Amino acid sequence: MCKIIDPKDSLIFKEYLYLRWLLLRRPLGGKSGTEVDSLEDQSFHRAMIDKNNNIIGVGRIHFINDMGQIRYMAIKKEFSRRGHGTELVYALEKIARSNKIIKIFLNSRINAIAFYKKNGYKKINEVIPSFGKIVHYRMEKMLDN
Repeated sequence: MCKIIDPKDSLIFKEYLYLRWLLLRRPLGGKSGTEVDSLEDQSFHRAMIDKNNNIIGVGRIHFINDMGQIRYMAIKKEFSRRGHGTELVYALEKIARSNKIIKIFLNSRINAIAFYKKNGYKKINEVIPSFGKIVHYRMEKMLDN
């Protein structure tokens, strides 16, 4: 049984950032620190933990004007394809709804496009990646408030 938490505690937040680096930056050759950006303090963070309180997934949302942007979404491979990613996306969308946001966008790697489509996102166009040379596509979803 897994649950979603707000990784507020400083030790848990360090683990959360470490997993972000491990899953999203390290495979691209990114050094520790590349998993953090200038919007951390303005963002809402969510972590999925397993029954032993180990972080198995991460995700973040921040707001730009009247839109939300999901970033840094990842689930450990051994926990993927069990609905955990969908739960995490829904938790981030819930935050957006509670802040009167009606449109969310994200930049998806090619291997995650089907996942986001399954969760109601539409592929818009190719975008320049913010890190590395992996092709990303902008995806968007209108929320029903």
